[in-house]
Amino acid sequence: MSDQMLSYFERELASIRSALSDYGRDFPQHAGSMRLNQHDQEDPNISRLIEAAALLNAKTEKRLDEQFPEILQDLINIVYPGYLQVIPSYTPFYLDVEAEEATAKVVLNKGSELSVVHDEVESIFTLVDEMVIEPFHIADISATTAPFNFPTPPTLRRSDSAIQVELSSNDPELFFSQMDIGSFDFYVRGFESSSRGLIDLLLLNTEAISITSGERQVIVEPNKLRSRITDPDFIWLPTYDGHLSGFDILRDYFAYPDKAAYMRIEDLGEELSQFDTDKVQLTFFIKQLPVEYLSLFSRNVFLLNTAPAVNLFSKRGEPMRYDFSKLSIPVIADAQQQDHFTVVSVESVCEVMSTGEVPLSPIYASGYWSDTDAPQWQSSQHWDHKGRRCMNLSVSYAQLPAEQEAVVLATQLLVCNGRAPCLIPSGTLANSLAAVDLPGEFSILKTPTAPQYPSLDNQLTWRFLAMLNANFASLVQTDDPTVALQDTLRLTCNSVQCPQAYAIKKVSYRHLVAPITIAGHSIFASGTEIEVVVDDEILGADFSVFSQVLNSVFSQYCSFDRFIQVSVERFGSDNPGVQFPKTHGSQLCL
Repeated sequence: MSDQMLSYFERELASIRSALSDYGRDFPQHAGSMRLNQHDQEDPNISRLIEAAALLNAKTEKRLDEQFPEILQDLINIVYPGYLQVIPSYTPFYLDVEAEEATAKVVLNKGSELSVVHDEVESIFTLVDEMVIEPFHIADISATTAPFNFPTPPTLRRSDSAIQVELSSNDPELFFSQMDIGSFDFYVRGFESSSRGLIDLLLLNTEAISITSGERQVIVEPNKLRSRITDPDFIWLPTYDGHLSGFDILRDYFAYPDKAAYMRIEDLGEELSQFDTDKVQLTFFIKQLPVEYLSLFSRNVFLLNTAPAVNLFSKRGEPMRYDFSKLSIPVIADAQQQDHFTVVSVESVCEVMSTGEVPLSPIYASGYWSDTDAPQWQSSQHWDHKGRRCMNLSVSYAQLPAEQEAVVLATQLLVCNGRAPCLIPSGTLANSLAAVDLPGEFSILKTPTAPQYPSLDNQLTWRFLAMLNANFASLVQTDDPTVALQDTLRLTCNSVQCPQAYAIKKVSYRHLVAPITIAGHSIFASGTEIEVVVDDEILGADFSVFSQVLNSVFSQYCSFDRFIQVSVERFGSDNPGVQFPKTHGSQLCL
């Protein structure tokens, strides 16, 4: 019995047992003679009858659900196609650069593929962000406490610790003033592959940042340091028209917690260009750096030349002969290795003809300008009896030539390698499939994460659609806004338990008119102040990142003529929370 059938069976069995309990209260003599719901003393024949009835009802309900989910799946494929898609494995790839060969900037574009072979099984990963290999490297990282024996920013007040990162040019004759550097991107590997506490420390406790070389010092605004988890151009999973950016960020946050480890100092190249030297010291002045961290810093705590990649790639599916004897046919990525590929989505379908391939349109993608007689297709997902995620394809022809009994279809798919990447150990070498000469070798920093399979539960999908349809009102115009926000998080989290939802203790909204500055002009605008109280003991060392994600979720609801301001406070703690600046809807459109 598959896990899905088991859930149907257990639900029906509980329903029958509940009905029999009601029967026992109404007719105790008859129930007693049959020994209903008496556990150990129940008649085995009665038990088998009850379980048989539950199994029959479960099969019937499952078949009814399987006949109608196509409508719901097509609806969600229009509104939010990524909601039901498989979430593939992720791992960070590190390029071990040979300094003498990396004397010029090299760019590996987003979407480049990398091949990893383990136990003679190949897995393909796709970069979800471009990798910029700059002609400098991190020579050393250390931490120290006050008093400092090096220049400090004049605005420094409360910092008692400093993290020093020594940057060195790969070519001693190439100075930082000669490099074309934009933003400074780095990956926080942390201590013993755990980075959460250090990320929160950098985001919340960095009072000042400076660059020094000898006696020269340049101050960097600390608000330039941020995690890229909420960057709109840093979305890892596929996005489609109609997707809300806040839910895309929330989906990535739950699927890939390591995404917060990719950090950036915005436009640091402007400050670095002021140094006519091949070595500089980048210093983070930190408040309340734990003493146990001081001895743990090494050059591997922060990494350059590291890019995220997911096990998702495009592949041409097996040709299919469709004779219309069935409502749908299975989509197969590779007939020789069916278990090695999992279809994530069907991107396009073509009919193979003697004159070439003719593209078919998705059934709900046509408009009034489309040919009503043109063939159309639709895909649907289901679990088979072995518990495997399967994709089916249906094709509709308004009229088929009498002499033609079947059509041959070709598909373009997005696929992953299922659970195979989970067996790849950290440190495994990878080969880049891009036509770019790289000054080093790729390797995997961490064992790839396990793929996640979103539930095909129709009730959850309907609730998600209702939430999207209600928009901001689903969070504000409710008797209990705290529960509403918790439900929003649970609907976008694929885990059974969602600690982020449990961590939310209170949500309050206040509508007001307040001054706000837009494009240098001060105006009065109506808006909403949102306060979220979070228990950071339940949340763990993730307070700052989670606050950023919440701000992005609420900002997506900001209408053109209103503003939203989010503040996240700590429950039962004197430690300060995070208050974000006002976000006006017109700013989001610029």
